[in-house]
Amino acid sequence: MGNFKNSKYFIVRSLRRFLSLSIVLGLILLSIRLYEIIYIANISNYPVGSFLNIVLGLKFDLLLILRISAILLVPFLLLSFFSQKSAKVFFVSISLFLVLGYVLLLQYFSTALIPLGADLFGYSIQEIKFTIETSGEFRIFPVLIGIAYVVYVLRVFKKHVYFKLKPLTMALLVLGMFVSFLPLRFLQVNPSHYENEFSMFVAENKLGFFSESVVNSLLKKEVSNDQPFTFKEHVVTAEGNPFVYLDSEYPFLHKETTPDILSNYFDLGETPPNIVFLLTESLGRAYSGENAYLGSYTPFLDSIAQHSLYWENCLSTSGRTFQVLPSILASLPFGKHGFNEMGEAMPDHLSIISILKREAGYKSSFIYGSEAEFDNMDVFLERQGIDQIIDTRSFDDTYTKLPGNESGFTWGYGDKDIFRRYIQKLSAEVDSASANLDVLLTLAMHPPFNVPNQEYYNNKFEKYLEELKITDKQKEYNRSYVKQFASILYFDESLRYFFNEIKKLPSFKNTIFIITGDHRMPEIPISTQIDRFHVPLIVYSPMLKKVEKFSSVVTHFDITPSLLAMLDGKGYISRPQAASWLGHGLDNSVEYRCLNSYALMRNKNELLDLVEGENFLANNSVYDLYPNLYIEPIRNSDLQSELKAELNNFIRKNNFACENNRLIPDSLKLWMKQPF
Repeated sequence: MGNFKNSKYFIVRSLRRFLSLSIVLGLILLSIRLYEIIYIANISNYPVGSFLNIVLGLKFDLLLILRISAILLVPFLLLSFFSQKSAKVFFVSISLFLVLGYVLLLQYFSTALIPLGADLFGYSIQEIKFTIETSGEFRIFPVLIGIAYVVYVLRVFKKHVYFKLKPLTMALLVLGMFVSFLPLRFLQVNPSHYENEFSMFVAENKLGFFSESVVNSLLKKEVSNDQPFTFKEHVVTAEGNPFVYLDSEYPFLHKETTPDILSNYFDLGETPPNIVFLLTESLGRAYSGENAYLGSYTPFLDSIAQHSLYWENCLSTSGRTFQVLPSILASLPFGKHGFNEMGEAMPDHLSIISILKREAGYKSSFIYGSEAEFDNMDVFLERQGIDQIIDTRSFDDTYTKLPGNESGFTWGYGDKDIFRRYIQKLSAEVDSASANLDVLLTLAMHPPFNVPNQEYYNNKFEKYLEELKITDKQKEYNRSYVKQFASILYFDESLRYFFNEIKKLPSFKNTIFIITGDHRMPEIPISTQIDRFHVPLIVYSPMLKKVEKFSSVVTHFDITPSLLAMLDGKGYISRPQAASWLGHGLDNSVEYRCLNSYALMRNKNELLDLVEGENFLANNSVYDLYPNLYIEPIRNSDLQSELKAELNNFIRKNNFACENNRLIPDSLKLWMKQPF
């Protein structure tokens, strides 16, 4: 009996110690929220109105504290049975790790303005180092604060008060710990409760977001391959070009029936046209084109759009640059971390580069102001048989790199120099008999947003801002992001230079230009879950015989299938009779509609989004999709389950095809090797 009483006393005493330590940890984590309110929100230019969301985020801080405590409770009590000191060392060590992680995640958010999640594990150490170097100016104050805070935390734990908690209080705290894991609606983040996506991110606890993202990513990997995939098609009508699948061993292989909707807009000649892809870093619809909700900062590009085929509701297929080349040039799936991330293990596939090289003898090139090894772009392009890669090592002394940040880091050469280097290349090839397919990727609209003649563009921003027909409140908001908007104006002026120069070359008259963004800039707070993917798509050419603006929803996946359909229709090439494109082809409806189903990848470790007709699944939340890609949350558990099942089905197909080299069969590989 005495041993039982002693055991009971020991457990109660150990539990009281644990809860006392948990309360101290909780107060420390809550103080980091105070640090965000006082300091981070100011240095990072959180938008007006963010204060309330930060304060409301205390709910998520408390939830995280309860969950951490629940996870640490059992190991702490077990260690206490052997050594009270070891249990305390265990708790303090874990707490220091969590506090340091929380501060680092908050610092990341203050720069990127989106929280870091499981995408961290999709990047190599070299890529992480490279990204950190681009993050902007080094601030010594947060570092000193961080060091001081760690010392303070150690001291607090060493001298912490042993709270004399009543049994009822202890019972309620333990109950709260385990209730915190229940799937109760009021405990979950509800996007509909916030004005925009950024407001939701501000409220969320960054450590909690990271932890939940990692757990969900691990669980998703476990369930994604546990069922066979299906070939169910989700298209509204036959106009959506439903796929006829050919072989269950090749999940994406289908008859190539992409309709030729482009030929009617062009007056093409006897020789194949040159094709130039102008892929623009961070060119989002939020600040480019008619009805851009932040105002359009691309006046020259807007003037080009008025003489072009213009899709106002185009979606990039990823929230970062890593997937732009595979999606636009080859309409490829993602693999687990982006198609390029597979490196030399990329499955065999077709692309517009390899097909045009085989069928019509096209010469191809890639022009980039930084290093082509970034995101394995060089490996991907070399697999296509690219003829020339021009990156930072191919610019001579007549070119000047972008201004560096305080540590001296610069991405490389700016947009105007990239365009100038391309013009130099074309000028040297005036006697070439081959048609060209050239891909240009800009980089100035990227942290640290330093551009040549910075003061000029800052002043230009202020002058241009006054001319925009937006509210005074919106203007004040935009002033918080001067360098970001200045970099957009710099790109637009560089584009003006590009077209002024290329018009002087004889090849211009036989060239088709495809202009789009790789994704929307996250460093200007993102408005909605789909906003990160919303980019303009412009097809411009002197050979256009009519122009049009389309409101149908299309994606980067649709570009290559439509271009090949046009070139095949005009007799320049014979496209393959089967393909594994994810794209169904561009939709030339001037009315708003969305005919197909597309998965979108936010970053290298999160495939959470699905457009399914006029519904949108984003991280388990369901939305109706309206014109201008306005979204509105809906509650429909059946639809949510259906969309999640469709996304998981895509993930199973994606994983199987990429891991087992099952994109195209041997017959297509042999077709590619045959001379044209």
